Amino acid sequence: MKNRIFKCIIIAICLSNLCSCTKLDEEVYSSIPADNFFRNEAEVITNVGRIYAQMRKITDRFGAGSLDLIGTDECIIPFRETNLWYDNGLWIALHRHAFNPNLSVMNGGYTFCFDGIAMCNQILYQLQESKVEFAGKDKIFAEVKVARAYFYYKAMDWFGNIPISTDFKDVTLPKQRTRTEVWNFIVKDINDNLALLDDAPSAKNYGRTSTKAMANMLLAKLYLNAEKWTGVAKWDEAIAASAAVIATPGYTLSPDYFTNFKAVNNASTENIFVVPYDKTQTPGAILQIHCWTLHTLSQQTFGLIAFTWDGYAAMEDFYKSYDAQDKRIGSWLVGPQVSSAGKPLMLSSTRQLDYRPHIKALYNTLDPALVDDGVRFKKYEYEAGLKDNESMSNDWVVFRYADALATKAEALMRKNGNQATPEAVTLMNQIRFRAFGDHNHDYTTGTLTMNELLAEIGREFAWEFHRRQDLIRFNKYNDAWYEKTAGSAFQELYPLPTNALNVNSNLKQNPGY
Repeated sequence: MKNRIFKCIIIAICLSNLCSCTKLDEEVYSSIPADNFFRNEAEVITNVGRIYAQMRKITDRFGAGSLDLIGTDECIIPFRETNLWYDNGLWIALHRHAFNPNLSVMNGGYTFCFDGIAMCNQILYQLQESKVEFAGKDKIFAEVKVARAYFYYKAMDWFGNIPISTDFKDVTLPKQRTRTEVWNFIVKDINDNLALLDDAPSAKNYGRTSTKAMANMLLAKLYLNAEKWTGVAKWDEAIAASAAVIATPGYTLSPDYFTNFKAVNNASTENIFVVPYDKTQTPGAILQIHCWTLHTLSQQTFGLIAFTWDGYAAMEDFYKSYDAQDKRIGSWLVGPQVSSAGKPLMLSSTRQLDYRPHIKALYNTLDPALVDDGVRFKKYEYEAGLKDNESMSNDWVVFRYADALATKAEALMRKNGNQATPEAVTLMNQIRFRAFGDHNHDYTTGTLTMNELLAEIGREFAWEFHRRQDLIRFNKYNDAWYEKTAGSAFQELYPLPTNALNVNSNLKQNPGY
């Protein structure tokens, strides 16, 4: 089924190259007779595949892939002794929350969202105008609207007050809406289409926004963050939405945590929504975690052909938050390194590559971080033989069953005055048992505090693009941490990128920028 998805995506990319979804090309579409939009169901599904090609940009390190990871307490990209990873100060600015509208990642994240939204609007328009009929056409409408809701969700999370556009034929500049208006729009659009979606996971809906579980998980996130985003708490709604996910047939915690992140992870019973990748069928090199994090010598550990860049590392305190018996600590590569044959990997005749938790400095040209400062990420399996300009074949996990458990537990605790309830403890202990393999590390209503909950979801979802949102919700994002001073509330939103402000005169920059 994964191959079928990729065939649709590849064909869809070709279609995208022929007919852009931007405002510049809208008149081209208006000149095409409605009868020619789609001739059959297969053509409809292929065109919808363009949405999932766009979603692959979620891991673009110069765009969406940095906005939820860099600048949190779980990841750091130091300037190293090899004079690498300066990039005009980009990673330093993100780490220290010195955000500005001209940073490339701001425009990258914004266009990821709004190119996706425009694409969804275009497909909805074509589908509406097309006279082709088939069973399940209404479900395709619902799938595309939920995909659009996801793009809006990311845009609202990052940028707050954003424009809403739903009419593909409308060429006027959309007005900026308040975050509350955007939140209400997204929630209504999902709820209006929820009943049309698939009840259970299947090969046909893998990697698509066409399941009730995916939509309910998205709703659960919207409700969980509602107090921060709109000023009105929605704990009961978050509990109900996450409970609906938990009750969905076909989903459960994978017995082995790392099964969810294998090079071939489409058999996971835990992953609710993923973005499919494949090294042979994904154009470009968007998902390259191995390149982001590993020193070049680690090629010999994992059998990689690709040159790796020695960049991303875990923050020392974040890594040290793991118990030594926690199996999830295996997400990190630490200590003296050897090849797959057990041979020490030597930086020089006297110095072995040794990934140490401590990082000497974020940016110090006179005494920079060493090439092996910081433990490295290996939660996603690195497939031997990966070449330069190849994406990994692992499907990127957006939502999984453990997220539903943690979301419900948090909502229960917040509803209970930030105190653990027996049900919240039971939910989190499911995650905890898998992590340790016994009940010796179970929580109680006394030990599961809000601070411990934040720490535990950090360990469970490390580098899964959760941490920024979680830190903001727990009022920790503006705290001081290594190489970052305490910040201000306005930094919980990113600045609208300069390009967006130049294109749409209706937009007003976020406060503080």
